[in-house]
Amino acid sequence: MKEQQSNVERSSVLSCPTVLISGASFAGLATAYWMNKLGYHVTVVEIADGLRKGGTPVDIKEQTIDILRRMGLLDAVRARSLPPRRTEFKDANGVTKALLPAQAVSRGGPDEQYEVDRDVLLDIFFEAVANKVDIFFARSITRLEEQQDCVVAWFSDGSSQAFSLILGCDGMRSNTRRLAFGNDEEHVYFLETYAFLKVVQKALIEPDVTEIYTVPGRMAMLNGYEGRTDIALGFHSEQELTYDHLDKAQQIQLILDRFDGIGWRVPELLGEVDAAGDFYFDKICQIRMPSWSKGRVALVGDAGYCPSPFAGMGGSMAIIGAAAISDALQRHGDDFAAAFRDYDTNLRPFVEKIQNEAVSFGKTMFAPETEAAVDEPAAR
Repeated sequence: MKEQQSNVERSSVLSCPTVLISGASFAGLATAYWMNKLGYHVTVVEIADGLRKGGTPVDIKEQTIDILRRMGLLDAVRARSLPPRRTEFKDANGVTKALLPAQAVSRGGPDEQYEVDRDVLLDIFFEAVANKVDIFFARSITRLEEQQDCVVAWFSDGSSQAFSLILGCDGMRSNTRRLAFGNDEEHVYFLETYAFLKVVQKALIEPDVTEIYTVPGRMAMLNGYEGRTDIALGFHSEQELTYDHLDKAQQIQLILDRFDGIGWRVPELLGEVDAAGDFYFDKICQIRMPSWSKGRVALVGDAGYCPSPFAGMGGSMAIIGAAAISDALQRHGDDFAAAFRDYDTNLRPFVEKIQNEAVSFGKTMFAPETEAAVDEPAAR
């Protein structure tokens, strides 16, 4: 019965190119935009019940500015951008020992950059594609089977459909990567750090300010904006920890234990950690793969080349990757294999540069292992 269904749907694939995109965050929505522009019939599936909201603001700069201009979204981003922020490095008594002043925005210049609330930016991308592509929430891929001229995908609701291409845009823990490439752990590069993030709906510091406090092996950071505060805590761990990823209480206790007795405002922040509310806790990793495609399946953004939060450009990398794979497909037409090779060849040097910088600078900034490393960011 399934084979018969696949044959029927394969004929429609040949008459009109179709693409299945897994994931409806920045990578998925940006990729959906470009694939629709290329003339594909686009289907997006997202395992969550809706857009995944929450998280820290996104930096938009350099080539991401040009991509948003091409998409016609730059004016919307400018209009909703946050004011420039300054960064203060604190000592245990709350004294500022180093300051990075806010940079004035230079619209249209080489230094043009913006910071945008993550939820706002996600809504901008969603509105750009919502009436042009098919988006199904609470649905995920359960199986992929590549055939001669298509890939058949089976879904969590029991349905199946054939597509010309499958693009995995489903994040660091990509389901598409696992289904298409297998042996997933060999692609995960642990950066010996764990991070906790919680957004509280109150101002713990001045708006448009970031405050950072570090001691060997641990970091606390506050970001203030629009009456809210991001609380970020990170700690060094040479070995991966064993814990229940579904047990929130256990994860909170890990943070409380690691930061017990630390100075600055950390005791106050631990009170917020222990309070009710959603939070994120996970190991800091990069995704490193020898190839981002296999047959008719390719990966975009964190799914294929997550740079880690240390890079400070996960959202930007997703937007850049979406444009890169679209441009490659436009150059090579129906030759998807050549397009995927082109995508990999042209984008990989940039990805590797960002990933290497994240390891060297990010670990020093956010998880210093020695007293000398603690002082290094403040001395820059």
